[in-house]
Amino acid sequence: MGLDSPEWDNTDKKSAIEAVGRITDEEILARVAKEAYWREARKAAIERLTDQAVLEDVAKNDGYSYVRRAAVKKLTDRQVLHDIATNDGHRYVRKAAVERLTDQEVLADVAKNTNHWRVSEMAVAKITDNNYLADVAKKACYWKSRKAAVKKITDQDMLADVAKNDWCYGVSRAAVKRLTDKDSLADVAKNGKYGDVRMIVAEKFCDQIFAQAVYADVAKIDRYSYVRRAAVERLTDQLVLADVAKNDEDSDVRRDAFEKLTDQQALADFAKNGGDWYVRWAAFKRLTDRVVLADFAKNDVNSGFRRDAVERLTDQDSLADVAKNGKYGDVRIIVAGKLSDPIFAQAVYADVAKNDGNSDVRWAAFNRLTDQQALADFAKNDENMHVRRAAVERLTDQHVLTDVAKNDRDWYVRWAAVKKLTDRQVLHDVATNDGYSAVRAAAVERLTDQSVLADFAKNDEDLHVRRAAVERLTDQDVLADVVKNDENWFVRRYAVKRLIDSPVLADVATNDESWQVRMSAVINLTGQNVLADIAKNDSDSDVRNAAAEKLNRLCTI
Repeated sequence: MGLDSPEWDNTDKKSAIEAVGRITDEEILARVAKEAYWREARKAAIERLTDQAVLEDVAKNDGYSYVRRAAVKKLTDRQVLHDIATNDGHRYVRKAAVERLTDQEVLADVAKNTNHWRVSEMAVAKITDNNYLADVAKKACYWKSRKAAVKKITDQDMLADVAKNDWCYGVSRAAVKRLTDKDSLADVAKNGKYGDVRMIVAEKFCDQIFAQAVYADVAKIDRYSYVRRAAVERLTDQLVLADVAKNDEDSDVRRDAFEKLTDQQALADFAKNGGDWYVRWAAFKRLTDRVVLADFAKNDVNSGFRRDAVERLTDQDSLADVAKNGKYGDVRIIVAGKLSDPIFAQAVYADVAKNDGNSDVRWAAFNRLTDQQALADFAKNDENMHVRRAAVERLTDQHVLTDVAKNDRDWYVRWAAVKKLTDRQVLHDVATNDGYSAVRAAAVERLTDQSVLADFAKNDEDLHVRRAAVERLTDQDVLADVVKNDENWFVRRYAVKRLIDSPVLADVATNDESWQVRMSAVINLTGQNVLADIAKNDSDSDVRNAAAEKLNRLCTI
């Protein structure tokens, strides 16, 4: 505190407050109320002031709501209090102003226009004039204020007006609860803006015909789907329910209305023509007529409907009708599985596998085929090579397999057919003449005649065919010939793996130009002297290491 600073402006808060307590001069108190550093000191000065102009200045301009509120509590001018109650930035200051007000017109204006609902409610609580209460009930910004006003109104016309027109459900409902006049209630039930309020009113009526008419109107025209659903819940009229179930824009409303339907004729209509999937499905699930079910199984665009219809059909005549005349292959496949005639079932599978427009369905039907004649037709004639191959894999007829093995345009299919051939002459013919090495190799793999295999092993131009022949050979002389003379290390290596002749193995392990072939020979060798020589002198480190490891194992036995 400076030398010239007054005690009430002391930097010590307690000293400043004590100094204010000793002041009696109104002008000094006014100065303290406006200028003191400590807000507690300003408040202490206000509590001793009576000058309304100073109090108004502080109430409007002090930076702390704590101080403004203290000033408001001593104000008497209703216009000033009105201004503060409406416009102050802090609700506790506005509430303090409302506490000081008694003028009904001013309280009503505050209730309608203040920017905090608690202040508004507080103002409503002090209003006793019915006209002002009615004005607040219609015009207050906050619905809680309007509701508080409604709770104090007894005039039936006024309550009916609020019940019909207020935009807030809580306010309208509060007005309805206070309505007792039947004509007013009927007016709200017929003409209210909001369906949920109209239904509350309808529930008060003993006349169920009138109540149902209200529910029907709400269910059809209310703009809110949750209100229409509530109306549907109260409806019993089947015609109205069917209309709502068919035409309401909201699927939940349509579903709720449908679930209350019991009329079979209406259910059948919905099952066929209902736009909403859920409604169609629910109607369909309640049907029991086999003719209708068969019609669904044959013709409905929805696979779920078709399949469910098939599951519920049991008589063979209906199943046969669907299997023969159904539009959709997926259902015909399912029905065929339920037929008692296996020949008819296989014919259905074959027809679907050939002609259905959906490749997945065709494949599913094909996979159920066991009829050899049908499989032969697919194996020889289908455009898709994967289908032909799948058919081949289930065929047992050697004549058909021979035809496919020799004549199919795709090696992939011929190869599969060869894998199932047993005729040695056919196998030899394919092994000799097929234009694709993998097919010839597959044929060789099924041969057992050692002389024939020897011929392929030594003379075929394709290494894979020679390799296939080598893998079937047991003749050691032929194998030795291949090891010594085949130009391809890959074939020689396979021949080495089947050799048991030690001198030949030793020669190969020492002299073959391919380290891979020498390695294979080392693995089969048992002669320790040869292994020792290779471990010491071979040009390839991997071969030397393999020989050394084999020698060590032999030495420890």
